[in-house]
Amino acid sequence: MDRSSYVLAFALLLSACTKDEGPLYIPAPRPPDEPIDTAYFSAEVLPIFIAHCWTCHPPMGDMDLSATEAYGNLVNVESSGHAPAVRIVPGDPDASVLWNKVNYTEVYGLGMPPDGTALSSEELATIRAWIEQGALNN
Repeated sequence: MDRSSYVLAFALLLSACTKDEGPLYIPAPRPPDEPIDTAYFSAEVLPIFIAHCWTCHPPMGDMDLSATEAYGNLVNVESSGHAPAVRIVPGDPDASVLWNKVNYTEVYGLGMPPDGTALSSEELATIRAWIEQGALNN
């Protein structure tokens, strides 16, 4: 084998070893005939935050969950108390600090709300669906 053949073989070997990272989150397969029930931030998620979280946030945790500020303080924002973790990771609730807090997983410490009045299963399902669907500002 001549030198150019070795170089070509080495180049092919290197190109075959490249790593495809792929998406961080792969949603579960959905049957093609099943409609997607879109979760809307302004109409469904924000009212949950205002009802259960707004009285303590903005004054605590560098996080304002008022109607005009909530989205910008949540999605793709590094958590002030758990950096470099992100408050809401679009498409991945389990990697989101907020999801772990409201779901009382203890991954990021104290669950929220801290008084033990957990969100209802419907409210949790709405928040999870919104995050899974990309945490859109819709």
